[in-house]
Amino acid sequence: MNNLDLILESIKNKAEEEKNQILDQARAEAKEITDQAKSKASEEVKIIMDKAEKEAATTLTNEELSSSRRGRDIKIKAKNELIDQVIDKVLAELKNLDGPTYKKFVLNRLEGFPDSSAEIILRGGEDFAFDSSDLKGLRLASETTNDGFIIKDGNVTYDNSFSSIIEYERDEIKKIISDALFTKEEI
Repeated sequence: MNNLDLILESIKNKAEEEKNQILDQARAEAKEITDQAKSKASEEVKIIMDKAEKEAATTLTNEELSSSRRGRDIKIKAKNELIDQVIDKVLAELKNLDGPTYKKFVLNRLEGFPDSSAEIILRGGEDFAFDSSDLKGLRLASETTNDGFIIKDGNVTYDNSFSSIIEYERDEIKKIISDALFTKEEI
């Protein structure tokens, strides 16, 4: 080989070496860029997954709470319906009191009522069971009621019907029935 061939060969080898170094460097840079991109993508995926898990947990908690509230509301509604049924039965039984029990009810309600010339409306067919001393001077009305009794004193009406008494005391009656029917944990 002559000198020119040797110089050309040397240039060619150097060029080949430089080419390989440039390619190796480019491959290393490409690998570094790819690794960084994968790492960044992995971090973003982790952030997105964490956020999704938190949102899912929050949604689940909210749904559990909502379901719990709906369940509680259904229970409360059922209990209130049962209490209302009991009150309705009590009212029906009060309207059907026997004569002596009805008389006792009227006399108990008249305790403390001042002597008056007002009119008293009694349950139909019960007027014979009372004498004037029982009624504290109240006059028997010609009309009747099927629900407790009523006193009319001019423009003032004292409604002692069972339905009025129950309505007036409804909250206390509901509490008594609730305490009797349900344990503290069930209320």
